[in-house]
Amino acid sequence: KVINDGEVTAVAGGQMVGEGCLFGISLGSSEGSGYVDADGNLTGWINENAYNPFDINPEGAVNVWSPHRGDASMYLGQRAATRLAKKGGIDLPADMMPEHPSMNAASHVP
Repeated sequence: KVINDGEVTAVAGGQMVGEGCLFGISLGSSEGSGYVDADGNLTGWINENAYNPFDINPEGAVNVWSPHRGDASMYLGQRAATRLAKKGGIDLPADMMPEHPSMNAASHVP
């Protein structure tokens, strides 16, 4: 069973190099990961690293989906790119910024 795009990355990477024991990372709207064992099979663990500590600064970026500061999803992927674009002086629409309510709620409206 595939849980996220990071697991797809691990399976594809293992097939590309013809070996197992491979950790795949996918950077999209957040960060996904997956691990395939020596036989190229998904393990079902090491597949959600978006909430792992990435920045131990007490003032690190806040992720509303996590009770912690500085987790990986705020430094890798789309949320990081938009957050860092603002710091770099690039103007983006407010609704694309990580702190905007639309970026912090699940919505499946087309």
